[in-house]
Amino acid sequence: MLISRNGHAPVVHPTALVAPSAHVIGDVTIGAESFVDYNVVIASAGPPITIGERVIILANAVIRSTSGEARSPFSVHIGAETLISPLCALAGCTVGANCYIATGSIVLQGAEMGDGVRVGAGAIVHAGAVIPPEGRVGLRHLAIPTAEGVLITPDVAAARGALTTADFFTEVFGQPPQDQTALHRHVQATLRAEVRAWHDEPLG
Repeated sequence: MLISRNGHAPVVHPTALVAPSAHVIGDVTIGAESFVDYNVVIASAGPPITIGERVIILANAVIRSTSGEARSPFSVHIGAETLISPLCALAGCTVGANCYIATGSIVLQGAEMGDGVRVGAGAIVHAGAVIPPEGRVGLRHLAIPTAEGVLITPDVAAARGALTTADFFTEVFGQPPQDQTALHRHVQATLRAEVRAWHDEPLG
């Protein structure tokens, strides 16, 4: 289903295939010969989502741009001939051409992946991580930005240590560390304001 959001309607190339149960919402462009499988959600919260030619997005993947009056915008770009496997979640990130994003991967806001990157099943590419062309993030590995470059590790403790300098809430919500309950209330209030400003209309 194609849905207009706040006056922005998806643009789907005539040769692209979008399954009937997929939802494509707002400022989304899907390139020639791309395929969007059943139950995929591609939703723009304002910033554009651009999907290149011959991209394959498989069942139950979620791809979304993020934005709001109280936080920075993060658009999405997926390069040509990239595969997004089932159950992946991508938010406000850049994925190069000819990448392979395996089942259940998570890619967060501000992450950038060069051409030919492979992300293993269940991996997490954290906010702001930059993966160079032909780079690899292994099965259930975490990619964390650091001052020295990206740390790619299966060691959750090491990843948590690196995350002390890569603060997700400051990067995505503009909110520095604080009391956890207050932080959660701020995030929820920000998101409530954003979703209440959306005006969606099914097309055709």
